[in-house]
Formats: sequence, C-alpha cells, structure tokens
Amino acid sequence: MKKKIIIDGVEYIAKDGEETTKPEETTTPETSSEELDSKVDQATEKIMAGLGLDKIQESLKQLHAKLEPEKKESKISALMDLEKLMKKDVSQMTAREKIVGFFQAMIQRNDSVLKALAEHTGGSGTDGGYLFPTEFVFEILQDVLETPHLRQEVTVVPMRRDTMTIPTLLAGYPQVTWTQENAAKTTTSAHFGQAVLTVKKMAAILYASDELIEDSQEIDIVNFIVGLFAERIGDEEDRVIAMGNGTTEPTGFTTSGNGVATIANNGALSFDNVINLEFALPSRYTQNAKFYTSRKTTRELRKLKDSYGRYLWTDPVAVGQPATFHGYPVIENTHIPDTMIAFGDLKKAYWLGDRQRMTVKVSQDTETAFVHDQTAIRIVERIAGTVVQPYALKLLTNIP
Repeated sequence: MKKKIIIDGVEYIAKDGEETTKPEETTTPETSSEELDSKVDQATEKIMAGLGLDKIQESLKQLHAKLEPEKKESKISALMDLEKLMKKDVSQMTAREKIVGFFQAMIQRNDSVLKALAEHTGGSGTDGGYLFPTEFVFEILQDVLETPHLRQEVTVVPMRRDTMTIPTLLAGYPQVTWTQENAAKTTTSAHFGQAVLTVKKMAAILYASDELIEDSQEIDIVNFIVGLFAERIGDEEDRVIAMGNGTTEPTGFTTSGNGVATIANNGALSFDNVINLEFALPSRYTQNAKFYTSRKTTRELRKLKDSYGRYLWTDPVAVGQPATFHGYPVIENTHIPDTMIAFGDLKKAYWLGDRQRMTVKVSQDTETAFVHDQTAIRIVERIAGTVVQPYALKLLTNIP
C-alpha cells in the first residue's frame, strides 16, 4: 500500500515499506543555515529512491527559497554580484561598475570594498564618509558640459590656490608708428588693473533611500543621481556667473560694480536701442560677440522688425545651433535679469576659476540619514568667478 508523505507543503507518494514519519515543521526565515542543510539532507534521503531528478530539484529549490524572505532577495543578489565584481582588479573595472559597486558597498557596510573603490588610499574624508570614485565626478561634469550652460560661454581656468590675481587691461594699447632710421621712437603705455579670483565653496546634498540604492542593479540609478546633481549644479553655476553677489559667491557679469559699462534703454525695447548697444562694444570684440538674454527679453527681441517690416530674428539653421538676432547668436538663460541684455565676447570678459573639480562624499552617519535609512551623497565644488576684461561686454539696462 502506498503512503503519502508531505514535506514542507509538497506531497509525495512513498513506496511500500518506506518510513512515514512526520517531517519537521516548515522552515521559517529565522532558520539557521546549519538547520536548513540538515533538513535538505533529510528530505533528499526520503525522496531520492522514489522520485525523479526534476522533482528532487524542485523540492530543494523550495527549501532554499526559505533562507531569506522575498524582500531581502535584492540584497542577497547584490551581495553575490558585489563579491563577483570585486574579484576584478579596480583598474580593470568600468566606470559604471565602480559607481554601482560603491553604492552596494555602502549599503552592506563593506569597508574594504569602499576603501578599494574610494578616490584616495584609505577612502575616508577628513569630515567623515567616503570619497566617491572619480568616475562619478566625471559623469556629472560630462552631463553639465553636454547641457547648454554659461560655463561653456566663459573662460574656465584651473586654480592652484584659493586666490588668483589676474592683470586686466584698463586703457591704452601699444601704438605703431613709422619713423626714420635712428630717429626717436614714440613711446606709449598700456594701463593695467587687477582682477582677483577668490574661491567660494558650493555644496549640494542628496539623501537617497537605502531601498533605491539597493535596487541600483535593476534601475539606472547612476544616470538618475548624476542627472539630479548635474542639473542642480549647472543651474547654480549659471546663477552666480550671471548675477553672483561677489561676496559669498563669485561675481556675476551683470552685477553692479564689476566694471562693465551700461547703456540705458529709452522707453520700450526697440531696434534703435539694440543698435546703440552693438556699437557701444569696441569692434575688436564683435567677431565672437553674442547676445545674452532672459526668456522675457528673448520674446521682445523676436518681435523687432526692420523698416520693411521684416523680423530681425533668425531661427537656428541646425539642431544644437543658437538662433541669431541681427546676425549675432542669442544665448538665453533663466538667471539673466529681465531688465537687461548683455552683448559682447563673454570668453574674454569673464573667467571662471576651478579650484577643485568637485569631490563627492557619501555617508550614512548623519542624523537624517541614520534615522530614515538613507545615504547622504554630498558634492562640494570650489569655484571663483569675476569680470577680467570689462571692455569686452556691454549691458543694455532699464528694459521695461
């Protein structure tokens, strides 16, 4: 007579003569790995004689599935992936492998992996947390540079110190004269001033949930976080380049007192006023000159017509190219005041100093991060900015 055997909810038909002792209770998530191994062995012995290989494998699969609850499967998978990944030499990893591996190591508190992937030997910053792999910084910078921002419009210079003094030409240029041999030469002098780049510190902090980072294998967490930081940092750089206060922030090119001359607009914005702005700029700066406007003033420029009623605005001739007004490119930016238009060669007029090309630190030890099961990702950028050649830029102000 055949008897039924139920093992962990699975029913089997035992051959005659087999012992039909009641199996132990179903394994719970708290069962230790030793107890689980014992149960697997017992189940295997009981069913090996009378069952096929496919049923044996199914039985074992169900038993092993109880090792951890489903909600922790992503952590187990990530742990296995991380261990496999770290068998590689760090120099052989792709940028993405380093970044995702770093996220996973943060969740697992794997200090050895964090140190191996960190930017410097030892892997920890002076104020706590770990320095992120430099590849993460490169991803953010690349994203900033690929998106239209004022950083592309100015001259970016590296800085080795917190201050940098730049000579600026205020007035006078060397004169060229024709003279007879042995005759006295006319002497001229150029007058130089000084512009000082003083580094200011900008920090951006993002709190990411541990669950989001755990799922970094399944979703594109790298591009998601890179995009968030790049968008915010690029926008803040735009703001200070355009209108920074010059004290706690870099000096903006529209900020009062930066040496840039202004031309007052008379009444409503007209083509005559724009012509006055164009001719206020010395001709040596017009070859690479551009208009810099807010969205509101861009709208007004688009409406202007010549004496024949033809619009002076020309739409872009190709994707990625700027529109032009009266033959000059127009760069629109949110942070340029609605009441003015800037015109000139901004690369000659404005320098942006990079003291530190961003550092990224990650920590779970801040109060907010610890209480809410989050990981704090902080980016620090130290930059300086000021007008170094005020003659290369003019401002049309008082636009209603």
